[in-house]
Amino acid sequence: MKHISIMAHLVAGFPSREGWQEAARALADAGVEILEIQIPFSDPTADGPVITEASEQALRSGFKVRDIGGYIADGLKLGFQEVHVMTYANIVHRWGIEAYLKFMKDAGVTGVIVPDFPLEDDDGFYRTAADIGIDALPVAVSNMAEHRLGLLGAMGPKRVYAALRQGVTGRATDITAESLAFLSRISCRYIYAGFGICRSSQVESLRGHVHAAVIGSHITRALTEGDDIYREVRGAIEQCIP
Repeated sequence: MKHISIMAHLVAGFPSREGWQEAARALADAGVEILEIQIPFSDPTADGPVITEASEQALRSGFKVRDIGGYIADGLKLGFQEVHVMTYANIVHRWGIEAYLKFMKDAGVTGVIVPDFPLEDDDGFYRTAADIGIDALPVAVSNMAEHRLGLLGAMGPKRVYAALRQGVTGRATDITAESLAFLSRISCRYIYAGFGICRSSQVESLRGHVHAAVIGSHITRALTEGDDIYREVRGAIEQCIP
């Protein structure tokens, strides 16, 4: 049976640096292979209420964008096979596209995800990433027009983040025949499919269709549900592993 990986999403700085480290350790111990670290942003476009609140709390607690290097290092030390960083275009522009991508490359990041960089008007983000030698994952959405899927395919990405439905993260998603047909139309080697993944049956439905299932709000919610972060996060992620 074809293997499917889990990509677990954690918001940097939430609930604290130490709490984040405990959550990441729980994920690694549970066998999660891929870590996605989100740089908190005050005006997200793809985050549902759970992740939005986590980002706001991290910012209120003093998280600064320059702190992200420590979180990347923590993830790499825990032995994740891949570490990806997700944020929004405003942060990348303020950092400087080339400087941001070079920093991530030097830090050992596998890929970068910026959902609000449109394929048609990315200010050179994807080209610069290719020149520097880091994967920039374009985002495909389930209602994406055929010509835009063609545009994405023409970019020749190694990795693509696929949003399994429209809207924002958080609400559970039914994996339907239409979902799988959408995934089959994406031309790339590695597809990371997310939005509303919170149970093992969903992950099992994606087996053979994607490289990894992405789990975010489900884990973030677990971080708020008890005092033992390690136990809560490990229990939450084990609900999702087939």
